[in-house]
Amino acid sequence: MTSREDSNKPGREEVEKRLLGDAVSTFRTMFERSGTAMAVLNKGGIIVMANEALARLVDMGLWEIEGKHSWFEFVAEDDRKKAQEYHNLRRSHPGSAPEHYEFILVDQNGTSHDIEINVAVFHSTDLSLLSLIEVTHLKTAQEMGRLTRFAVEHAGEAIFWLNDKGAILYANSAASRLLGYNLGGMMSLAIQDVDIGTTRKELKRRLAVLKQTGSETWETEYRRHDGRVLPVEAVFNFIQLNDKHYYWVFARDISERIQAGLREKQLQSELNLSGRLASVGELAAGVAHEINNPLTGIIGFSERLLRKSTDEKMSIDLKRIHSEAQRAAKVVQNLLTFARQRQPHKEPVDINEIVMESLELRSYELQQSGIQVITHLAELTCLMVDHYQLEQVLVNLIINAEQAITKAGKGDRLIITTGELDGYIIITVTDNGPGIEAKNLTKLFDPFFTTNANTGGTGLGLSICHGIVLEHGGRISASSEFGEGTTFTLSLPLKNGICPALEA
Repeated sequence: MTSREDSNKPGREEVEKRLLGDAVSTFRTMFERSGTAMAVLNKGGIIVMANEALARLVDMGLWEIEGKHSWFEFVAEDDRKKAQEYHNLRRSHPGSAPEHYEFILVDQNGTSHDIEINVAVFHSTDLSLLSLIEVTHLKTAQEMGRLTRFAVEHAGEAIFWLNDKGAILYANSAASRLLGYNLGGMMSLAIQDVDIGTTRKELKRRLAVLKQTGSETWETEYRRHDGRVLPVEAVFNFIQLNDKHYYWVFARDISERIQAGLREKQLQSELNLSGRLASVGELAAGVAHEINNPLTGIIGFSERLLRKSTDEKMSIDLKRIHSEAQRAAKVVQNLLTFARQRQPHKEPVDINEIVMESLELRSYELQQSGIQVITHLAELTCLMVDHYQLEQVLVNLIINAEQAITKAGKGDRLIITTGELDGYIIITVTDNGPGIEAKNLTKLFDPFFTTNANTGGTGLGLSICHGIVLEHGGRISASSEFGEGTTFTLSLPLKNGICPALEA
């Protein structure tokens, strides 16, 4: 910076006399002890007086400043012209220049400071008094505040501010979308109004614990404005400001995470079942072959003895032997079918045609049982599947529904639907029969599990169905509410299964 000395300019002592006369001592005390940076400028803009606060601001000694530097040397270049114009206007046109404005001050080290300045011109003099307040940190805080508000408002997660009673003081746009309220509606709620997964007593207890730990995460359920319930993960943070307690809450919808977990659990269950089926299949094949030959002999000889028998009591016993041997042979045949699990012979088929053919095969029995059949068949993409294997699956499911309704004497309706969803052809077989107990649902596809042992069930039908669907790259599942009915769902993938003629 350029040092200037002007012997023709009044010195500090002369200035004090001109300004304050007899009050110079009082002015000096106020001026020098003020925590606000202050300076007195003459008409030419030279700093003729400065206090320690100003010296600290520009990082210079008082002896280096007073009478030696123009004030405008400390004003940033972009603001200098404006500052000079204001300085001159105060003298040429009093009252026309603003008394208060902001500018950038540059200290002797080149560091910039945001400054708010107040200027007063001493009456009947060419001197002006400057009061400077540094607002650099305030401006930085304001800028950070604006950035923080922008980040919070545009965050992907729902964010809430709560008071000590749980009332919502602030909610961002994501929170509004999550709960389906407009921002005005959100402000009228308390967290207890939306958090239905946590009792009020439990929420109060958790908030008390939160004051000790500072941060807690838990899973709960929020009720939207439309009544829908969402599983959420909520992260609560405790903050104390000026003896007031606040809670900063982040909440995210975890529906997809829960569904992914369920899908993973289902896939693991299917893998475990496939492993069990494979092991049982190997055992079944060996056992079936060993038993089949003796059974053939028993059936043949019992038939021969029946033809020759004249003793009524003996004939009854022989019929019993023949019947039980036939039953055992049926079990063996199912074992062999289960053990083979041959690769499907795929060909272009219309799934709806297979559904109708399967129903036709059981039409007489369904009619005799008084069961009404309802179909909702959508227009489907042609699919490459094994016609007879898929028909075997559907017939098995129809028979199961028919037997459940007949045995329990409850229900009179069978509904079959088809459709396409998320890259799969979906087939559902639903009855309004007695349903399946929850404890049995996970065992349905296990080999040899049956609830119809007394009526000749072998427990292999659904295991065979599972194997067939699996060989087609699909899935089969069951859902039931005990006493209300059961639904079996088949999902066959369209990927790699669309008929060749349609691929082009």
